[in-house]
Parts: sequence; structure tokens; C-alpha cells
Amino acid sequence: MVEIDQELEKYGLSREQYELCLDDIQGKMNGQNDMDWAEIVDKYNLGVHSDTLRKASQTIFGGAFIAEYFREKQSKGEVTNGYLALLRKEKEEIRKERQKLSDERVDYQKSIREEARKESFIEVIERAFARDIQPFDYVPSPITVGSDDMIVCLSDLHVGIEVDNHWNKYNTDILKARLSKYLDEIRNIQSTHHCNRCEVVLGGDNISGNIHPNLRLQNNENVVEQIKIAATYIGDFIMELHKHFSEVRVHSVSGNHSRMSPNKEEHLNGEELDALIPFFLSIKFENYSDVKICNDGYIDNSINSFVTRNDKLFYIVHGDKDKPSNVTHKLTMMTGKKPDAIIMHHRHHNAYDTQYGVKIVQVGCVVGSDDHCVDLRISGDPEQCVIITSETQAVKCIYDVSLR
Repeated sequence: MVEIDQELEKYGLSREQYELCLDDIQGKMNGQNDMDWAEIVDKYNLGVHSDTLRKASQTIFGGAFIAEYFREKQSKGEVTNGYLALLRKEKEEIRKERQKLSDERVDYQKSIREEARKESFIEVIERAFARDIQPFDYVPSPITVGSDDMIVCLSDLHVGIEVDNHWNKYNTDILKARLSKYLDEIRNIQSTHHCNRCEVVLGGDNISGNIHPNLRLQNNENVVEQIKIAATYIGDFIMELHKHFSEVRVHSVSGNHSRMSPNKEEHLNGEELDALIPFFLSIKFENYSDVKICNDGYIDNSINSFVTRNDKLFYIVHGDKDKPSNVTHKLTMMTGKKPDAIIMHHRHHNAYDTQYGVKIVQVGCVVGSDDHCVDLRISGDPEQCVIITSETQAVKCIYDVSLR
């Protein structure tokens, strides 16, 4: 206390003035009053410069002497725990205010940056639109009329069956109506692409056969009549195509419905009744130079092939011995030659896929859902595919033709 009294004498302060001065300085330092250092100097007539007092407050008043002052007041009971708690609370409030100020400063800087970016983006847009852009200058290539060929797929007619269920009605008369509708669609497609050449793919299951016990109940024609009807209707179908194309070529594979034995384990490859239809067609079109029934593309009894005039290699399978997921790999490994496209049937719905660059076209059926399909919980609309093939693409486009 002696040291404090000596210091007070230097500044000409009494003990009471000293305590009041300390309170003002403490309030100034804590932000509890808005006095500046010059006002404190004038209030207590300290006779020092305000900067001197500010610096002194950090050493004499704010340092050891302030600590000594509060220790003395606490020893006298003048400083209570509540007062200290109040000081701590005021200090906490000061920190909060400082944090708010800091947050406001961050938010302000963020808003400034966003405004700057927005103005910069607008300037970029303005500069971009002010620049001259050369026009597109599209020069169309000449269209070669008649350079595309058409592939007409005809599969799963199941001639001879009669169906009348919730999903489908089918008999010989409905078959004729569906073939007529198919021909109408083909003519519309031909008028769009101006194709001169038509490849007809007979995908098998032209007849219903007797491979399932329930087929004997559904068939309203015996197998011989089925063959006769199928050959006649398919022949008439090709004859109509011949009227609209300068060249028609016919390729075929046999389906599982035409095997002679219901038990496929007892069946011999090559003994399929579907194979009779190309024979009948070759007789029907014997004197037509622009209709050719092709027999030179067979790789196996169940695999046929043909090459378009644009040198695109197509493989044909019925599909009962093949899966869409691996047909490309297996046929390529078996034949030693990778095709450009594969046409498969049997599954009664249209589908399209690409494997290793090979286009796979799965063709639907003419018959629609029969009772066997219903038993397997399979249903679908009658539909076929027309493929347009070009000089550069094996499958330029596919027409999904509904026969409903």
C-alpha cells in the first residue's frame, strides 16, 4: 500500500480519487462507458497527456496497482462474489458483442464478394454478347435416294391355333387382318425411305404344331393344313412386297413349334416342318427374277445368314437355342466371323441391344399371347420389326410395328 500512496502523490490524487479514477479507467477498458482518455485526464486533473494515461492504464492502473486495489477492497469486504460474477458477466457480454461485430464484418465481406462476382459475371456476359459469332453456315449433303435397304421380319405366326382369352383373340381370319395391317405399315415406311431392295426374314414358328399338350386343344387345323395355310399366306405376303420393291430376297430359319416330335430330346436337327415353306415359296416364285428364295446362307440348320448389298453381315436364329445376353459371343466363336447384326425371334416381343458393336434385334410375334403364354404368366401385344439398313450402318433405324 505504501507503493500505491507514493504513486498517488506523483499524480496528486487522493485515495478516493484514485479509486474513482480506476473505476472510470476500468469502465473505459471494458467498454462500459464512452469516455475518452482526454476526458478522464480533465476530470481528475491528472496533468498528463491522454496517450500517457492510456499507456499508464496498461501498466500502473491496469496492472499491478489495479490488482492490488481489488485485493484491498476484497479484504475489506467491499468486493463480493456477486460483484465479481457481475464483472465476469459484463466481460462475457463484451465478448459476445465483439463476436457479433466479427460476424457482421464477415457477412458484410461475403456480400461484397457476391456483389463483385455478380458484377463480374454480368461483365463477362456483356463482353460475350458484344463479340461477333460467325454463323453456322450449314451446307446440306446431297440425299441419295434409294441407298437404304429394308429388312422385313415375319415371325411366330403360329398358323392353326385359335386363341380367345382376356388378352388376345386369334384365328385364321385375324391372321390375315394382321398381315394386311403389316403390309400397310411396310408401304408407309417404304415411302419414307424409298427403299428399292427388301430382305424378308422368316424367323420360324410359322405353324402352331403339337409340341405342347394344350396345343392339340387350341389348334383348329391339323399340321398338314397348318403348313398349307402358312405357305399360302406367306407367299401372298411376299407377292405384295414384290409389287413395291425392285428386288425381294427371302431368308428363313425353322422354329421349335415346327419340330415333328413333341419331345425335343427325340428331335433330329433338320426335321422341322418350317423348312417346307421355303420349298413351296421357291416353286411359287420360280419364274420371278426379282424374287429370290435364298438357300446359300445356311451355316447350320438353326443358323442362317445374309449379306446386304452394302456388305453388312446379318445372322438369323429363331432364338430357342440362344439367349440375347450371349448370342453375339457364341455365334462369333462358332462361326469364326463377327457379324454386323443378329436377328432373333421366339420370345414374342420386340427388343434391341448392342453387344461388342453387334446390333441385336429381337422380333416379336404375330400370334400374340396364347394359353401357353398365359400359363407361364407372359402376355404381350402382337408386333413385328422392320429394319432399315444403310451403307454405313447395319441398323440405321428400327420400326416397332404393332399389329393390334
